[in-house]
Amino acid sequence: MDFAYLINILLRRKWLLLSVVLFSSIATWFFIGRLKPVFKAKAIISTGIIDYKGVSLQKDNPFIQKFQIESSFNGLTEKMKSRRSIKMLTERLLAHDVLADGIMVKPFRVPDTDEGSLSQSEIDHLAQKLKTNNTDTAINEKPHLERADNKLAEAYGYDYESILKKLEIQRIGETDYLSIEYKSESPELSFFVVNTFKEEFFKLHEEDLSHEENLALDFHTKQVAKRKEDLDAKILEINEYKRQNSLVDVSTQRETVISHLKDLELKKEEQNQQVEALQRQIPILNAKILEYNKVNLGDYSSSVFFSSDFQKLSDEIKGLQVKLIDQVASGNKNTGALEARIELLKEEQSKYISKSVPISSKTKEGMATQVRQWITESLEKQMELEFSKAAVRGFEAEIQKQQSRANKLLSDDSHLATLEADKYRLEQEYLRATKEYDDAKLYSEGTENPLAAVEDPEMPTEPESSHRALFSVFAGVASGTLTSIFLFLLAFVDSSIQSPSQFQRMTKLPLAGHVNHVKVKNMNLQHLFAHTQPEQELEIFKENIRKLRTTIENAGAKSILFTSPKEQEGKSFLIVLLAYAFSLNNKRILIIDTNFKNNTLSGFKTKSFIEINTDPAGGGYLGHVGTGHKQLPPVAENGPEDPYLKNIDIVGNKGGSQSPSEVLAGKDFKKVIEQYARKYDYIFLEAAAMNKYSDARELLPYTDKVLAVLSSQSPIGNADRDTLDFLRNLNGKMLGGILNNVDLKNI
Repeated sequence: MDFAYLINILLRRKWLLLSVVLFSSIATWFFIGRLKPVFKAKAIISTGIIDYKGVSLQKDNPFIQKFQIESSFNGLTEKMKSRRSIKMLTERLLAHDVLADGIMVKPFRVPDTDEGSLSQSEIDHLAQKLKTNNTDTAINEKPHLERADNKLAEAYGYDYESILKKLEIQRIGETDYLSIEYKSESPELSFFVVNTFKEEFFKLHEEDLSHEENLALDFHTKQVAKRKEDLDAKILEINEYKRQNSLVDVSTQRETVISHLKDLELKKEEQNQQVEALQRQIPILNAKILEYNKVNLGDYSSSVFFSSDFQKLSDEIKGLQVKLIDQVASGNKNTGALEARIELLKEEQSKYISKSVPISSKTKEGMATQVRQWITESLEKQMELEFSKAAVRGFEAEIQKQQSRANKLLSDDSHLATLEADKYRLEQEYLRATKEYDDAKLYSEGTENPLAAVEDPEMPTEPESSHRALFSVFAGVASGTLTSIFLFLLAFVDSSIQSPSQFQRMTKLPLAGHVNHVKVKNMNLQHLFAHTQPEQELEIFKENIRKLRTTIENAGAKSILFTSPKEQEGKSFLIVLLAYAFSLNNKRILIIDTNFKNNTLSGFKTKSFIEINTDPAGGGYLGHVGTGHKQLPPVAENGPEDPYLKNIDIVGNKGGSQSPSEVLAGKDFKKVIEQYARKYDYIFLEAAAMNKYSDARELLPYTDKVLAVLSSQSPIGNADRDTLDFLRNLNGKMLGGILNNVDLKNI
C-alpha cells in the first residue's frame, strides 16, 4: 500500500475528516468553557535525602547510591500519600468546616448530606468530639474517625480518595526537593490544604524518626549485652578447662613432653645395650673364676655372698639405684649425690670382699690377686645388670606415662582450639554488635527532622489557566488522527485492488492494462475516438483503451478469451471498446459471445453507431447498438454513417444453462475458429465468471491467449484467489489482467 494511495484515501474523505476535527474542537471548547475555575496552591520542601544533615548515603558505588536515592524518594512520597498522613489532613479540614461559625470563620464547603446519609445529630456529635480534641488537656490526642465520621468526610469531599485525586506530590527533576500541589474550586481551601498538610506531615515524620531510632537503639543495646554475656561465658569455660587439666601453654607443654619422651627412649636404649653387654660379660668372668678356684672358690664365694653385711651393702646399693632410675626417668638431672653414694658403697663392698673371710695358708698360696679381682668384677657386673634391668623397666613405665600425657595434651589442644574458635566468633559478633550499637547511638543522638520548607504556599489570586485553545486544538488533531487511522485500517482490510500498483502484488498476474472509471451516462464510441473530449477522464479513458490495443497487438495472438473471477467485472464493455479500437486500425474483429449465462454481447448489433450506457449500480457497463440479431455464421451489415463498424461482426447466443463443451459437442469448434482466423484479424470470446462456472476452462483449448478482467470495486475473496491460482498456472497462455473501473485518483 503506497503513500500516494493513502493520501488519496484522506482526500476522498476530506469532508468527513474536517467535520470530525471541527466537531471535536468546538465540543472541547464548549465543554472547557463550562468548567468551574480551579485554584492551585503549591509548596516546595527539602527532603534531606541528597543533602542530608546527618549520616550520608554510601558513595563508593554510584549505582547503589542512585538506587537508594530513588528508593528513598519513592518511600517518602508513598508515606505522604498514605491513609495515615491524609487522615490527619481530613481531620483538620473537618474541624475547620464543622466548627466554623459562618461569620468569623467561613467553611470551605457545605456537606452533601444526601450523599453521606448523615443526620444532624451525627454532625453535632463529630463537632463535639473535635472541640474536645482541640482543648489543652487533649492537645496530644489524635481524633479517631469512626464510620459515621468517614461518611461525613465523603459528604464534604475530604475523604482519602477525593483528596488524593487533587493532591499531587512529586519530585522536582533530580533535585532534593518535593513539590506539594492541591487544586480546588476555592483559593482559601487550596492554601489551607497545602499549608496544613505540610505542617502535619512534618510533625508526623519527626515522631516516626525518633520512634524508629529509639527502637533501633534499644534493639542494639540488647544485642550488645547478649553478645557480651555469650563471650564472657565462653572465656570462663576456657579458663575452667585449663584449670581442671593444669594447662598453661598446651603447645609448649606438648613440646616438653615429646622432648622428654625422646630422652627416655635414648636412655632406655642405652640400658638395653648395657644389659646385653653385662649378660655376655658375667658368664665369661664366672668361667674364669671357676677355672682357677675349683676347690676353694665356692667356700670363699659363699662366705662372701651369704654374709649379712655383704647382703646389707647390696640391698642399700639396689635401693639407691632404684631412686636414681626414678629421678632420671622423671627428668631430674640433680642426681650427683645419689651417684656418689652408690660409688662409695661399691668401694666398701670391694673392701669387704678382700678382708671379710679369713683365708687359710693353703688358699692364700693358690689364690692370686687376679682371681680376687675377677670375683669383685663379677659381683659388680651382676649388680650393674640388676640396675640396668630395673632402669629399663623404669624407663618403659615412664615412657608409657609420658605418652598418655602427650595424648591427653593433644586432646586438650583440639578441644581448646574449638573453644578458641567459638571465642573468636563470639568476639567478632560482639565487635559487630558494638559497632551497630555505636551507629544507632550516633543516629539516635544526632537525629533531626531532615524535612524543611523551601517555599511556603501562597494564597492563589487567579485561577489556573484552562488551556482552552490548546485542548481544543489537541482534541481536533487527536480526533482527526484517530479518524485517519480508522480510515487507513478500513483501507488495510479492504481486499479490493484500488490501483494498478497493487494489481501484481495482490494477484501475482502480469498487468496488461487498466481502464479508469468515467462519469458519463451515454458514451458514443464514434464521437469518443473521433474528437478531443473536454473531460480529462474521458481522454485518459480513451488512451487506456489504445494502450490495451497495443498490448494485444504485440502479443501476436489471434484468438483471445476474456474472462473474470466473478460477474459484472466489465468483460462485455471492454470487448466492445477494444473491438471498436481495433476497427479504427482497419482490423477485422469477430466477437463470439460464448457467455451462455449472461449473453450481454448478444444484445449488441452491428449498426451505424455504438452508444454505451453505464450502470453504476451494477458495477459494470452495458452497451446497446441499433437493432437486429446475428447468428452463426455472421453476416456483416454496415451502415454508411460509421465506416469502421463494417470491420466488427458479432456471433451471439440465446443463453441457457449448458456449458460450452455441451453446446459444442459433436462440432469441430477448433476448426471453426481456424476458419474464422483466416478471415478476421482478431477473434474475441467471452466466458462466464470462473468462480461459479467452468465455461472458461472448457474454452481454453480453442484460444491462443487469456485476458482476465477485474474490477477495482470488487474485493478479492477466497474463491477469487483460487481462480487467480488457476490463471497463474496456464503455462504462458495467460496474456495478463485488465484492471477495470479504476478511480482516476489512484492511477
